[in-house]
Amino acid sequence: MGMLAAGLVASWLVLALAATLGSALTLRLLRRPQPWPEATPEVLVLVPVRGAGPLLPDFLAGLAAQDWPSWRVAFAVESAADPAHAVLARFVAAHPGRASLAIAGPATRRGQKVQNLLAALAALRPGDAAVVTLDADMLPPPGLLRALLRPVLTGQGAIASGYRWSLPAQASAPGTGAGWASRALCLIEAGIATLPRRAAANICWGGATAIGREALDRLDLPRLWDRAMSDDLVLTRAAQAAGLLIYSPLTARVPGPVALDARGVLEFGRRQYRLLRLHLPRAWLLAGLAALLPVLGGGAALAAALHGAPAGLAALGGAALLAGLRARLRGAIADRVLPPTEAALARRALARDAWLQPAPALLAAACFLASGLGREITWAGRRYRLNNQGQVLAVTLRP
Repeated sequence: MGMLAAGLVASWLVLALAATLGSALTLRLLRRPQPWPEATPEVLVLVPVRGAGPLLPDFLAGLAAQDWPSWRVAFAVESAADPAHAVLARFVAAHPGRASLAIAGPATRRGQKVQNLLAALAALRPGDAAVVTLDADMLPPPGLLRALLRPVLTGQGAIASGYRWSLPAQASAPGTGAGWASRALCLIEAGIATLPRRAAANICWGGATAIGREALDRLDLPRLWDRAMSDDLVLTRAAQAAGLLIYSPLTARVPGPVALDARGVLEFGRRQYRLLRLHLPRAWLLAGLAALLPVLGGGAALAAALHGAPAGLAALGGAALLAGLRARLRGAIADRVLPPTEAALARRALARDAWLQPAPALLAAACFLASGLGREITWAGRRYRLNNQGQVLAVTLRP
């Protein structure tokens, strides 16, 4: 094995060991007692919605079951013609005084999701202690608001942000379940969800983020999001520039089923990496290193093993052992952060899809490489042209 190949293999194994130790550290951190706020003040939840997908009724049921005592929700859709409008209107009627619904209109200078968020933000009151943003394509457990608001109200961070725990969708009819690409994506997401976080370098995830009142007043979301494509990455960049800590409560991991084909996974991954490149280029480079090393190092080890080098075979064996250990650690984390049914699904997916291990690495590397050029984003029926800061320059409707 040459020097370059040996260096790639060693770097890959160091990365695999770091990911394993990171999962172990997360499991240990979950056992630490956390402070609790003295009061449970009123908060506003913003939910931008597009389309009445199959998860919307379950999302609304999960939202209604939140155990935080004082919350209101403001939904926003693009127009009354959106199929979600009727569903949300029924929820609003069933929860008078707690829910409202806004019509945002079509976006012409920002992402449609951001347009909806700003329309919902109009429901903010002077006495609201925080704003929480939630995506409607997930299954919020009853303690999600509590997990997000706790660090904001106890001073651990000006902002608190969770992360999704993607699960392979269960088949309700032939051909509707998650294929290999979705299952590989779930393995990638589980790896991100189980990493420990550092508040000074954390990145917001708009699907579940709480913003404290002081941060709201300092950041001025209407100004900040005026030409934004990505609500969470713009928020992250502004918070870092203002010296505001972004805390990641480890229990705020939100389950959501995924059923995409390989093309859908590649489009999703390329969009996420491209947005990261335009908003946080250093984070994009680090993410790219993590995406490329398993492919380069694993490929070098496999080539060496095929040529009869014992070191290559030993590296592959060591990586397989670390992957098995990570799967067990992540299963234990799932037991602590997910509801019982979803935790069982996560454990089964981690164990069943162990043979898929090369696929996540190849998909992540392909998505990263595809994101390296261009400043266009196609998302939810629109094509956005961005500048090199991620601001929207033009919006074009697509069928």
